[in-house]
Amino acid sequence: MNDKLLQKINNASPKMVPLYRDYWKNDVWLIHELPIKSDQDKLKTQKTINFNYITNAALCSEVKYYLWQGLEKEWWLLSTLKQTKIVYFKSIILFLQETYPNMSSVTDQPLDILEKQFKKYLIKIGKSLVRAHTDGKRRNQSLNLLTSFYIFYDSLYDERLEYERDKWRIEQLNIPYNMSRRDKYIHFGHIQQPFRELIKRYLKESLLIQQQITINTAFNVLKKLNYFFDYLKITYPDWVSLRELNRKDIESFLCYLRENDMGGRSSRKNRLPSDRHIAECLSNLRKVILHMQTYSWEEAPLIEAKALIYTMDFPNRRRKNYEDHIKHIPDEVWNQVVQNLDSMNEVVGRIVLTMEASGFRISDTCQLSKDCLIYKENGWWLKGDQQKVKQKDHIVPISEEIAGLIKFQIEWIEQNIPLGENPHNFLFPEYIMRKNKGKAFSQQRVAGELNVLARKLPIVDSNGEVYKFRNHAFRHRYGMKMINNGMSILHVQKLMAHTSPEMTLSYARILDSTLRQEWEKVHKAVKLDNKGLFISTSVEEHAVENNLEIDWIRHNLDSVRLDHGFCIKSPKLKCEFLDQCLEFPCIKNKCRSFHVNDSFTDYYEREVLQMESDIARYKEQNRLRSTELLLPKLQQYQEILCKIQTEKGINGLTKNEREYTREERTKW
Repeated sequence: MNDKLLQKINNASPKMVPLYRDYWKNDVWLIHELPIKSDQDKLKTQKTINFNYITNAALCSEVKYYLWQGLEKEWWLLSTLKQTKIVYFKSIILFLQETYPNMSSVTDQPLDILEKQFKKYLIKIGKSLVRAHTDGKRRNQSLNLLTSFYIFYDSLYDERLEYERDKWRIEQLNIPYNMSRRDKYIHFGHIQQPFRELIKRYLKESLLIQQQITINTAFNVLKKLNYFFDYLKITYPDWVSLRELNRKDIESFLCYLRENDMGGRSSRKNRLPSDRHIAECLSNLRKVILHMQTYSWEEAPLIEAKALIYTMDFPNRRRKNYEDHIKHIPDEVWNQVVQNLDSMNEVVGRIVLTMEASGFRISDTCQLSKDCLIYKENGWWLKGDQQKVKQKDHIVPISEEIAGLIKFQIEWIEQNIPLGENPHNFLFPEYIMRKNKGKAFSQQRVAGELNVLARKLPIVDSNGEVYKFRNHAFRHRYGMKMINNGMSILHVQKLMAHTSPEMTLSYARILDSTLRQEWEKVHKAVKLDNKGLFISTSVEEHAVENNLEIDWIRHNLDSVRLDHGFCIKSPKLKCEFLDQCLEFPCIKNKCRSFHVNDSFTDYYEREVLQMESDIARYKEQNRLRSTELLLPKLQQYQEILCKIQTEKGINGLTKNEREYTREERTKW
């Protein structure tokens, strides 16, 4: 057995050593005798797992221990081990024994060198480096297994503290993280030495100790810093700190960014640098420098950060068209989703319905707790944490149907998932991928299932093209739907747990299409002339007559809407007919024949309640003109009602006022 491995096992758990020696050390595993039974019934025709082809004893012990741990920790089932892992391992081991015959551990060589040599080996034996998949090409599975195998032992043999390593295991950091994502590590390997230790120290302080940033922010900081340290390595290969960094270096770095492609992978690979790429590189560098100077690091630049990186260095972000920037699920696509709910995974379907009905982010939806339902006098509410803005127990109203769906999901969990496999009490726990047991349902899987369904059915957009689902588009749909239905910006901001109205305003721009429809209705319209006759006009002509900007009218149709038409007047002008808008001439003109007593109390109470309700609705819909017109009438009716309720006897005009004309009264 590999002595290093045996020592490591012994340090971790002395009880495991005799177990390993008693059974797992065997070079032939008899499936019916395995201590871990798993799904043995699927392997009735397969009797053994044979390791005799591995001539390197050290590698053999590492392979057997790795496979055993996979079964023990339920990373895979026995059938998966036998039918896939063993098959892929054979090409890995044959490669290692041929290329490194004296290897004492898979970690003897750096991973990047191993992968490079293994790719050459696969090509030599006629194997493809990629494989077909429904969402595109993916890496050869033997390559993936080699990487996982190496990472397992690299982590097992590394005795440094977690924050001293070049790859931090997220689950070992003891800080909150998004359990619906499947990120397992924070990687520092792409940062050039000696600055790698400096960046690890920065994240140790800001992420682990102060917890001023989240893991996602740490990812964003790390993904761009390598460009700066690559530049330093080329320009100043002997530097070990940033003390001598000056403004000229920042200017040279900007030129370096402009002259080199963005690198990376997928759509960014080999592309010319975008303004966003440059802005993020500068922003992340400034964060690190500010932190170093704030805490007086010896390695910090001697020149202040604000004198190194100027505001003008950041490219002006091009304003995006709303339709290009925020993708919401259109109604025609959503209707197709609803019609085909029975064709998708049942849990994915419930997540999608919950997300669309609540406006929660996908990560917050997947991490909802089982006790997320609240019932109040006015109906059901959904409660959940909004992790991005650090708001706990945020609540939104939901329908009876969505509440019933959540109750059904709770019952499904209690019947299908053992208590110990859902330690965080998630409403949507992971239940298939055993390697992620105990975590929340994968947010990547939600979008993945939707896109597989969209290609299969297909689900198409208004142009007849297969729709590409993104999880956040459901949140955009919720915001757009609320705004389009007349809800005020501030109410939508509260429902969506936005930290500022500006965030919510981005959804309001979707109203352009709705406003356009209203605009076209108003465009061919009529107005009253000076004689009170209806004549044809257009809203443009009417606006020009009243000295109003036409664009202001376009974007404020709701605020100038009345129940019976639009009011095309400047908001700075007072309505000259406002005091004539009360119904019933007897009240408006203070008719001497008008009389009211407490027998009319019910009528005025009903009218006051109705007007108060209308005014509240107008304010929510930002219908300023309607509010302006109705408010005087409400005040007049409230005054009449108050007199009826508080004064005794007949309440109306006095006998003198009621029975005599003005001329007659002056004689008295």
